[in-house]
Amino acid sequence: MKAAKNALFRVDASAVIGSGHLMRCLTLAKALQQSGWFIAFACRAHPGNLIQWLRDQSFDVLELTAPTTNTQATGYAAWLGVTEQQDAAELMQQLQAPVDLLVIDHYGLSSVFEQAMTGFYQKLLVIDDLANRPHHCDYLLDQNLYPQLHSRYETQVNKDALLLLGPSYVLLRPEFAIFQRTAKAEQLRFLVFYGGTDELNLTRLSIEALQQLQKTDFHADIVIGLANPHKFELEKRCAEDRRFTLHINTPQMAELMSQATLMIGAGGSTHWERCALALPALVVTLAENQVASTLSLADAGACIYLGHGQDLTAQQLTQAVQQLLGNPEQLQQMSKQAKQLVPQGGGCAAIVDLLNTEFQGRH
Repeated sequence: MKAAKNALFRVDASAVIGSGHLMRCLTLAKALQQSGWFIAFACRAHPGNLIQWLRDQSFDVLELTAPTTNTQATGYAAWLGVTEQQDAAELMQQLQAPVDLLVIDHYGLSSVFEQAMTGFYQKLLVIDDLANRPHHCDYLLDQNLYPQLHSRYETQVNKDALLLLGPSYVLLRPEFAIFQRTAKAEQLRFLVFYGGTDELNLTRLSIEALQQLQKTDFHADIVIGLANPHKFELEKRCAEDRRFTLHINTPQMAELMSQATLMIGAGGSTHWERCALALPALVVTLAENQVASTLSLADAGACIYLGHGQDLTAQQLTQAVQQLLGNPEQLQQMSKQAKQLVPQGGGCAAIVDLLNTEFQGRH
């Protein structure tokens, strides 16, 4: 009997990093698992990590120690909490044997880590969006839409790496392929979601903005993550106004999207889930890495970009919502443009097929 192929995902979630990297890895992990792979994760125990949550879903997790020292790193490198060499050394110490596939989704890791791990994997898949540091890998996945999509990584990746670029390879959760848009024109329904943490509390700002609308007959689904620091305040606000329903770490995101007239939220991987369900959106960015892809989507007519989240006011948002609701043709066109960007079912199956073909006969 052939042994199962195994894949290890090196990815972190935290109050600073958010949960988006982990969630997209989880989508690929589950697809590989269904195809017969054994899956494990390696995560550092940052404040706001989701290690126990992963274990609750029956995944093996190698827990890397919480950072205790200042690495003097700045920017995305500081997200790691240790040096890349230290991260690799600790991971190799915990690994009992080399893995077939190592998947890395971390802005704090580069070719320094990747080459330090040589000998502990057969194939390496890097998931990135930034194209701002060198990689040495077998496959590089960037599911975003950019003007210079095929030239961004030219100087950053080894020449023999296979580049998987654009929304054709989007890591879409299966439920977003199953649901069809059911929003009714006569029923105004908003969906508000700013990611897992929402440090700026734009969720509260959005509730306030919707409460100022001239049209008062609507319903709003407010979605937050487990790590949202404003949870109790938001529970209170939603309880005070029956038009608002609060959902915490909901497994029903696809269903909520399919019912919504308009989404209000942040850029990131949610873009593609929304596009798959042809949902128009007003979008802000919460980090610099979200700007380019959000601008590209806005240029494609698939959303309206309202700028950086820290600059948004409730009054501006109220105005933007009213303006868009007053133009049903624009809403309809935005829905159509969004749907055209994402292949039916997403790109996960194509990636799994590629990896299965690569490892065929090795086990």
